Amino acid sequence: MTTNNLKIGLWNIQGLNQDKIKDPTFLNIISNMHLFSLIETWSDSGTTLNIPDYALICNSSRSKHKKARRNSGGIAIYAKLSLIKGLTKLPNEHSDIQWVKLNHKFFNLPKDIYLAFIYFSPENSSGQPKDIEEMYSKLLCNIENYSQYGEVLIQGDFNAYTSTTPDFVYSDESIYPHAEDDSYIYDIGTPRNNLDHKRPNKSGKLLIELCKEAGLRILNGRTIGDLLGKYTCIKYNGSSVVDYAVASANLLHVYAINSFTVHDFTTLSDHCAISCSLLTSFYDNTKTQQAYLKPLPGKFLWDSEAINRYSTLIQDKNTSTKLRKFLSTKYLNCNEAVNDLNTILQETALASAKFIKGRLKKQTNKPKRKPWFSGSCDDLSAYIKLLSTMPFL
Repeated sequence: MTTNNLKIGLWNIQGLNQDKIKDPTFLNIISNMHLFSLIETWSDSGTTLNIPDYALICNSSRSKHKKARRNSGGIAIYAKLSLIKGLTKLPNEHSDIQWVKLNHKFFNLPKDIYLAFIYFSPENSSGQPKDIEEMYSKLLCNIENYSQYGEVLIQGDFNAYTSTTPDFVYSDESIYPHAEDDSYIYDIGTPRNNLDHKRPNKSGKLLIELCKEAGLRILNGRTIGDLLGKYTCIKYNGSSVVDYAVASANLLHVYAINSFTVHDFTTLSDHCAISCSLLTSFYDNTKTQQAYLKPLPGKFLWDSEAINRYSTLIQDKNTSTKLRKFLSTKYLNCNEAVNDLNTILQETALASAKFIKGRLKKQTNKPKRKPWFSGSCDDLSAYIKLLSTMPFL
């Protein structure tokens, strides 16, 4: 099936294991993502944790300290099986910065997209690099290199406080109102919101400077889906925004990143998953398992006569005996008690009122395609629908 939304996500999972992978909440969040990264997996590169319908394309880890009880950091990147041909894992200089290329032909994009997933440890923690400035310098070099060939999108837990500090050169147009150099690119930006008003820390200042130097924009707080700058990390001692998506200005304004989402908080991690959706067109042949819908529960038709009959039967000798037996029984669990009580009440109701069974609505068969309606017609139809919602694309 052709889809127009490529959903890319990141989640600081704080330890990836089989229990989390099988958790329904975990599966519900990642099931709508085509490509996502789990960071702080705390696993070594030799450990492989499979997720149904996804391929593991990268599993980086930090060197374990001799005195540490477990690994720290770690980045695992997963992609839907149908997208593997459109992705290329790029060489990486550091385990905390992982790059993947999205092929423009596969995804029907004007240019390739160079996607980075990042994890920088908190300030003053044992896992923080000795020189955080050097890490940002390496990242900037990567961005400058890849920007020559395509657009850049970065998602990561930077452990950076940025408040609402502008990530663009403020009043650029007013400073150079008569610039005639055609090669000069004006830095046009819009303010962003942020619920986290903490003073920017070192990593936050470096992230802002990186955005200014590389012409990137923070999606948090200025994109549909998160216009407030929601908290991404929620702990017992306070909440903060430390997980960011950062994109080339062209991706935000021209290619139409149409949404950015901070997902609901879960008990699996003190970080919320984040994701952004990019308007594109590609073929997703992943088989989705159809949910089995049970019939709706039936209902009783109650009128005044049925109500009176029920009031009489619930007090008769037979029902009273059943209720006394129920009250005197010592149940091992509450489910058995609820089932027995429901049985007594339902038997009385069935003897009092008319019962109508619930039914599933029959699915109507879809009309058959015309012989001439090929896959290219599908793509054209999807593109026309896209233009109707985004006429300036």
